[in-house]
Amino acid sequence: MFVAQGDLILLICITFLRQTVPAAAHKGMWRKVEAVSGREAVLPCEVGTSDASDMVYVVLWYRNGDKEPIYSFDNRPGRLQASEDRHTIKSDILQGRVNFRPGLLPALHIKPVMTHDQANYTCRVDFRIASSRRTHLSLQVVVPPEEPVLRVGGQRVTDSVLGPLQEGSPLAITCSVAGGVPPPSLVWMRHKKILDDLVESRSAAITVNQLSIGRLTRAFHNARLTCVAANNNVTTPVQASITVTMNLRPIVTRLEAHPKGLRVGRDYEITCTTAGSRPHPNITWTLGNIASVTPLPAHTEHGVNKSTSTVRITAARRHHGQRLTCTSLNPLYPAYPLSDSVLLNVTYPPVATIELGRGVSSVVKEGEDIYFNCNVDSNPPTYKISWYHRGVPIYHGPDNAVLLSGNSLALRAVTRHQAGPYVCSASNVEGDAHSSPLNLSVNYAPVCRDEVGGGGGGGTGEFSSSSSSSSSPGGGGGGPTKVYATGLGQYINVSCEVKASPSDVRYSWVFNNSVTSERLPGDQVFTSADGRSVVRFLARAHKDYGTLQCWAENAVGRMITPCLFHVMPAGRPERPVGCAVVNKTYDSLAVGCTPGFDGGLEQTFLAKVFEAVTGRSQVNVSARWPNFTLEGLTPGLDYVIQVMARNSLGDSPSVKLEAFTYKMAENRMRDEQVEEELRSSGAVAGALLASVIVVVALLVILALIARCIWTRRRLGGLGDSSRRKGRGYAPPDKPGNISDDEDVQFEVPTISLEAHRDPITHIADQAL
Repeated sequence: MFVAQGDLILLICITFLRQTVPAAAHKGMWRKVEAVSGREAVLPCEVGTSDASDMVYVVLWYRNGDKEPIYSFDNRPGRLQASEDRHTIKSDILQGRVNFRPGLLPALHIKPVMTHDQANYTCRVDFRIASSRRTHLSLQVVVPPEEPVLRVGGQRVTDSVLGPLQEGSPLAITCSVAGGVPPPSLVWMRHKKILDDLVESRSAAITVNQLSIGRLTRAFHNARLTCVAANNNVTTPVQASITVTMNLRPIVTRLEAHPKGLRVGRDYEITCTTAGSRPHPNITWTLGNIASVTPLPAHTEHGVNKSTSTVRITAARRHHGQRLTCTSLNPLYPAYPLSDSVLLNVTYPPVATIELGRGVSSVVKEGEDIYFNCNVDSNPPTYKISWYHRGVPIYHGPDNAVLLSGNSLALRAVTRHQAGPYVCSASNVEGDAHSSPLNLSVNYAPVCRDEVGGGGGGGTGEFSSSSSSSSSPGGGGGGPTKVYATGLGQYINVSCEVKASPSDVRYSWVFNNSVTSERLPGDQVFTSADGRSVVRFLARAHKDYGTLQCWAENAVGRMITPCLFHVMPAGRPERPVGCAVVNKTYDSLAVGCTPGFDGGLEQTFLAKVFEAVTGRSQVNVSARWPNFTLEGLTPGLDYVIQVMARNSLGDSPSVKLEAFTYKMAENRMRDEQVEEELRSSGAVAGALLASVIVVVALLVILALIARCIWTRRRLGGLGDSSRRKGRGYAPPDKPGNISDDEDVQFEVPTISLEAHRDPITHIADQAL
C-alpha cells in the first residue's frame, strides 16, 4: 500500500505525540497544530480501535465548540453512496478547501489555509461498539512576515551598500518588519554572529529592532549586517542585508631612510610611506618651525592600502634647524593628521628675530621709552645688525632720541609717529636675514583730525553750511578751525572727530564768546553713527554767536588743544561765478556756473531769460545747482540771461549773459537772399551817401571857425575891468592854489581792513 510522504511525516508526528504526551492529553488536552497561511493545514484525528472487530461508523468535526459539525464522514456499512458522497461539508467558508482523508493517517486537510481558519477544532469518532473518541486540536495559522525594511536616520535604505561612514562615528540601523502572525523575531547578525536580538517595539502591524553601534571601528569596514525575521519553523526566514563601507584614518606614516646631515647645494630625495587610509590620504611636506612653515612640492603614488610620497630638496643654509615634516591626512578627518619629521642639520645664513626688551609691552603711551632686541642665530657670526621702521633704515642719533648699541635699539620719549612695524636684519659672509616685523602700538591722547566735516539745519529743513577753514600747527595741538554761518532760529549740526589711541574717547563741548563761556548740556550733544560727536546748535539772539570748543579724552589723557568751530551770522548768498553759455540750439540755451558762497544757508539757483530787444520774459528756471538748460526759445533771437543765487535771507546779485539762438534753415536762406540784394544796391547808394557826408562836414567846420572868431573879439573888449573884478588869470597866492584849467589829481587813501572789522553782532545786523 502506497503511503504519501506527507502522511508518513504526520504518522511519525502522531507516534511521537503518543509517546511523549501524558495520558491526560488524550482525555481533553489540546494539541497545537501550526500551519502556514496559504499552504496546507493537517489536523490529525485518532480513529484507531482497541478491538479489531470494531469499526469506525462516523467521524464528525466541530469548530470552537459549536453544536453543529462543520464536516462529517459517514463510514457506516450497507450504504449505497459513493465514497466521495460520504463526505459532507457543512461550513460555507470551508467549501472547496477542506477534505478528510481516512487512510493510515486520518486527518482533516485544509488547503489553502487562511488566517480566519485559526480556531479550536474537535474530531469526534463514533464506533460500532466502542464509545466515541474525541481529539482536540488548536490550529495556529502562521502568517510569514514581509520583507524587512532598513532605515538609517529615518531614510529608507535602497542600496545594499551603506556609507562610506566615518571611523569612530556612531551607527543606528532600524530594521522593521510589517505583518507576521505570530509577531516575528528580529535578529541582527554579522558574519553569522548575533549582534542584537532585542526587539525594541512590537505591535500587530510592525516589529522593530534597532541596531545601535556607539563607535564604529575599522573592523566594521566591508562588514555585512543582516536583519533576519522569522516566526515559524516551516518557511525560510526573511532577511535584509547591507554592507558597511567606511572612511578610515591612516594608521602609520613613516620617513624612510632619511639622511642624517645635508650639505649646502646638494640634492636629496626623502621618501615617506603611509598606510591604512581610505580614501587615499593627502600627503604634504613642510619645512620650517612652529612659527613659520613652507610647503614643498612632492611626487605621490597610491597603492591598494599604501601610499608613497617623495620630496626633492636642494639643501640650503636656511634649512638648518628646520623640521622637515611628512604629514598624511585623510581630508575627511581634518583633526587627525599623522606625521613623521626630521630635524635638518644644514649651515645657514643669519636668522634674525626681534623682541621687546624685558618688561616692555608692545603697547606704550606717548612719551615713554621703548627698547628692542634683535636675536640672531648665524654661522659664521654676523658682522652687522640693521634696524628698519616701516621699511626705512634707522640710524643712531642721540639728538633724535634714537640709540643703537650692539643688537639693541632704544627709543626715548616715543611719539605716535614712531608706531608701526619694526624689523632688524643681520648679515654675515653667507648673506643677510631679516626678522619678522614686530608691530609697536603707541597710545596717545586725542587730537583733531585734519578734516572735520559738519552740517547745519534750520527751521523745518536741513541746511548745509559752507565755511572756510584754517589749520592750526601740528604736533600735539588742535586741529583745523571751522567756520559756520547760520541765521537766527536755525539749527546747525556741528560734528567733531578726533584721532586717538585707544579710540574709545569721551567728548565734551564748551561754548565761548565775548559774553559767556559755558559747557554745553548733554541734551545738545549726541553721537553719530560713525562715532563723531555732534552738537545741535541754535542761535536765538546775536549774542549767541561765538566759538564752540570740542574737547576729547581717552585713557591716556585729555587733548591739549580743542577743536574750534566759529559760528557767525548767515547772510545772503554770493553771485555764481564762471557763468557761460555752454551750448546753443535753435530753441534752447545751456548755461553753466560755479556756485558762490551760500551765505551759510542752503541756496538754490534761478535763471531768467528775456528778449534783448523787447525785454519780454521768456523762461524762468530754478535748480539746486547752477547748471540750466533753457528750452522753448524762439529761433534766431538775441536774449539776456540773468543767473542768481537765493537762500532764505534773499537773492544774490545777478549775473547777466548775452546769447542768441540759431536760426532755422528756411530763415537763414531768406536772410541770405536779402543780404545779397542789399549788397547789389549798396554800391550805388554808397557813392551818393559819401557825397552828402563831405558837404555836411564842410558846413560844420565853417560854423565852428565863425564861433571862435566871435568869442575872441568879445573877450578882448572886456580889458582890464575883467581883471579888476577877478575874472581873469591871476597867479596863485600860495603854492597850493590850483587853477581851473589844471587837471586835479586825487589820491585814493589806503583803507585798513582792521578799521572796518565790526563785532559779530554788527555783522549779523547788517546781514539780517
